[in-house]
Amino acid sequence: MMNLRRMFGAAWIVLAIIMTGNALAQAGFEPHISTMYDDNILNNYQRISDKVSTLTLDAGYGFGGTHWDAKVFYDGALNYYQTVTDRTNQFHSVQASFAHYSGEDEVNVLNVGFSYGQGFYRGSYAFYDHAQLTATAQYKQFLSEFVINNLGYTFRSIRFSGLSDFSYSEHALSGSLSVALPTQTTLIVQADLGGKFYSTPNATGETDGIRKGGMSFAPGVIQFSPLVRIGQSIIEGTGLSLTTKYQWNIQKQTRYLSSSYGAISDDELFDDHYGHEGLQTSLMLTQILPESMLLRVTGGVQNRLYSSLAAYDLDGNVLSSQRNDQRTSLSILLQKDFEMGFTLKGAVDLIRNFSNDSYYDYRNTALALEISLHF
Repeated sequence: MMNLRRMFGAAWIVLAIIMTGNALAQAGFEPHISTMYDDNILNNYQRISDKVSTLTLDAGYGFGGTHWDAKVFYDGALNYYQTVTDRTNQFHSVQASFAHYSGEDEVNVLNVGFSYGQGFYRGSYAFYDHAQLTATAQYKQFLSEFVINNLGYTFRSIRFSGLSDFSYSEHALSGSLSVALPTQTTLIVQADLGGKFYSTPNATGETDGIRKGGMSFAPGVIQFSPLVRIGQSIIEGTGLSLTTKYQWNIQKQTRYLSSSYGAISDDELFDDHYGHEGLQTSLMLTQILPESMLLRVTGGVQNRLYSSLAAYDLDGNVLSSQRNDQRTSLSILLQKDFEMGFTLKGAVDLIRNFSNDSYYDYRNTALALEISLHF
């Protein structure tokens, strides 16, 4: 596994590529600085508040020809937690992307991307240290003036240095059809089929869905997710979007973190969507405001039935053979672009998670402010 020094070395190689060549106008450098106050940083009944400061950096170089363009870039992030300092982490990646344009007016686009990155954590969260390899391919085709077809494939491999039982590879296929109607309505129908396959075999003598030593062992998960989205323009500068999605685990075998790793959060290693199934619905209002401002309000409800995870009370007694959550959320985003070359964003997120597991029945409010510079 590449260590931190080698990772920075790879980043310097990319930055050297950026600084070479005579077409400097194609180079890009974009730092983002944000701060967030979260009154329930671990998303559980304990309601531990924290302030998180984040610094991200995107630096790349783009080049191209008559029917194509490409980009190589570095993407890095540092998240500093003031109270739960062990959650402080950093992620560094080097990436490359390629796009080929075809068809009349070159509106059909084939995108191919590749990235390699590493995440580093500290203290009691050191088992989160991981390396991630990703490859993607997506083709967007205009079937007519009003119909767009999208096909995509993603491969992802994640290896945890201190948590090998959760290392996995993922293959995901997606397809969507977008139709623009005369009533200024856009209809999108999409279907995703993904498979997550763990790198270690089942424990000897164990059956699927049975927990042993605080962990459920299974070879992997296959999930099918159909989605329907309807977007409607109300008046000039105002639009509504309604999205309904259902996650169905065809193969209902998931590994969950043991309590022996300590009380972390409900993300179960980066909020793994393969760990649960159910219906989710969201409604988003977008309003373009004067002075280059944008307001976006999103509300949603999501049902989460966990495949093989029981629900407990705070004393560790089993309340149900399956944990079942209903998460309601409200998000408000206000964004302004300045002519001087930077963007300011402010956001409020409210979450109420109803769960039959007492530990994960909670409320959460987060306030965030971000500034992005464009060079």
